[in-house]
Amino acid sequence: MKNTLILVLLILLSSYTLHAKKITGTILFENDTMEVTFKIPYKLIMQEPNYEKIQYKIKYFDQDGKKHVIRPSKAKEIRFENGYEEVRMLSRKNNLRLGSKYIFLKLEIEGKVKLFNYFYSSRTGGTYNGTTGMYTAGASYSVERYILQKENEELKRPKSFSFRKDMMEYFNDCPDLVKLIEDREFRNYELELIVRYYNNHCGK
Repeated sequence: MKNTLILVLLILLSSYTLHAKKITGTILFENDTMEVTFKIPYKLIMQEPNYEKIQYKIKYFDQDGKKHVIRPSKAKEIRFENGYEEVRMLSRKNNLRLGSKYIFLKLEIEGKVKLFNYFYSSRTGGTYNGTTGMYTAGASYSVERYILQKENEELKRPKSFSFRKDMMEYFNDCPDLVKLIEDREFRNYELELIVRYYNNHCGK
């Protein structure tokens, strides 16, 4: 019981935003760029940006120190440094019903096919104590899912339960890659390798 409580507490803390950091970065618009200081929410335990929140809006200070909010419907992209990583979050029209009409998605791989990360919260199942008659709500934790986009096509979320068939259809313009997926040379946990193969060997 004690171990379960500790695990639930850690899950809660890992998704809890304790503070925000001021980090210089760039907002890219259709025909302009702007250097700003972002106010980026960070998580308590993992010490990484709370990308789930940033997907829908982010606060920033302009060169005069005035605070603003930028949403994905108003910009093409936002960029900032997180340690040694340059974080790029691209604005995309949200055809996947991920919470808003437009969304900033974290770019993982650039190319003819882009690979994005989408962040959302899920919950563990609650428990009911028959002795006390009390119900304990499940803990919330952060989940990441890959999103694909070919050129300027709509976003594509790979299917979990029919991954191989789904990816063979999605990459049907590259027979060599389809064969590799069909022969299980690429598994469902190797989507990054699949995208890199396509960008290096396939497409126009």
